[in-house]
Amino acid sequence: MTLEDASKERERLENDLIFYQSRLEKLKCLVLPQATKYDKVMVDGGKHTDSILKYVELEDEQQLETTIKYIQSKLADIDRWIDQEIKRLSKYGETVKAVVYLREKEFKISFNGKKRHLTWDEIARKVYCSERSARTWYKLGTEKRKKSN
Repeated sequence: MTLEDASKERERLENDLIFYQSRLEKLKCLVLPQATKYDKVMVDGGKHTDSILKYVELEDEQQLETTIKYIQSKLADIDRWIDQEIKRLSKYGETVKAVVYLREKEFKISFNGKKRHLTWDEIARKVYCSERSARTWYKLGTEKRKKSN
């Protein structure tokens, strides 16, 4: 697996996680008790709920929670693998490739929920170099790529 493959797999898993979390949220809205509407209170009886339907919905909820936990663990595994691969690249003199990858493919979620590129300082800390070296290696990596195309 390459860093690019790991990034694509990570993005796919994040999309799956969002999908399953939204399904779980919709299911919980159906299952959990809701607010009482006093303008529609029935005098002669209440709502009848089907106990089998409730059981099936609870089973679905448990399956969705299991799936979400599995996807979260896979995301954590991929993040660990990416960190180890970047350490390996910097250890064997392939720091240029690691810096280019971190600058172009790696994102961080900011406080408002939007993705942003890593800063030069964050990149430098990940590859154990100075900020100026990281900028220089990025420039070298992009020049090599332009020449090869």
